[in-house]
Amino acid sequence: MKTKDKIIFTFILLTIFGLLLYKIRTILTPFILAIIISYTLNPVVNFLCKKFNLSRFKAVCSITVIFLCFFAMFCVFIFPLLYNQTILLAESVPSHIENFSDNFYPDIVDFFARLNIEIEHNFFDLIKNNHIFILNDGIIEKIITNLISSSTFIINILSILFIMPILIFYLLKDWHKIIHKINDNLPKKYFSQIREIFVLIDKSISGFLRGQINICLILAFYYAILLTIFGLDNGFLIGFITGLLSFVPYIGYGTGLFLAVIASLYQWGLNYHQIGVILLVYLIGQIIESNFLAPNLIGKKIDLHPLWIIFGVFFFGSIFGFIGVLLSVPLTAISSVLLKYFIKNYYNK
Repeated sequence: MKTKDKIIFTFILLTIFGLLLYKIRTILTPFILAIIISYTLNPVVNFLCKKFNLSRFKAVCSITVIFLCFFAMFCVFIFPLLYNQTILLAESVPSHIENFSDNFYPDIVDFFARLNIEIEHNFFDLIKNNHIFILNDGIIEKIITNLISSSTFIINILSILFIMPILIFYLLKDWHKIIHKINDNLPKKYFSQIREIFVLIDKSISGFLRGQINICLILAFYYAILLTIFGLDNGFLIGFITGLLSFVPYIGYGTGLFLAVIASLYQWGLNYHQIGVILLVYLIGQIIESNFLAPNLIGKKIDLHPLWIIFGVFFFGSIFGFIGVLLSVPLTAISSVLLKYFIKNYYNK
């Protein structure tokens, strides 16, 4: 088979494989998570093997047991708390809308009136006249209940609980074999170029991915605990969401801050002291992330501009949904490496 035919055949296979993945994307969550976690934990397994002269099987067993202990603690203590706060938030949405209609919307109407702009004086009439969906009592709770009772959700949860740990164990145990198998199947003619690209990709995302996971977890518990201590309703949920979204530069932090300020306005009204405390929590969190966590856990391990990461999150998220968001940073890093590599080789020719 000629080189041109091989390239065409490979492209067709990759296209079919990509379409297949797109079709089954809703059930890929445990597999994607297992690959990410295994990739993150593999250096720890290598360290245990070298430092304590353990066999890879024993090192993987040790790491898997430790990981499962932390995972079990999350399922027992953290997940129920997040779930309860989500339900409470859903139940309180109608009252928040009514509160907004009675206490905030009239001020908005007055503000536009001073600008000689007439808008509907009744908030609910505004929603109906513009055909905006209005949330009646219990409707969000019903949506969440229907989501949780859906077969895809149940399959994903059961897969994460029971299948993902098995996948992680076997991936870690056979990680070197998988790498060697991939190397053996690379085309000999382009072996050095492909290996060079793989090394650049690994160098670009390995330290960043591991460091960013640690940063997200640290910030999640920082915001969740402090917002709860200062008495913000659903503070643990909002703080945890802020930390998990912090892998998206600026947008994750801004989304969490916006949610916290809105929640504080509904809870305490225009109380400058309480809002100032919330703002201070987020300001200190940003300082800790920018000056301590990011430089020490990530440093300059990835050469990606924040705008490129933001674009990658939206681009891959729009194509693959939640799976795309999970993989947005690795895929963005890979795209950046490939683009720079081909541009460099193009100008060097």
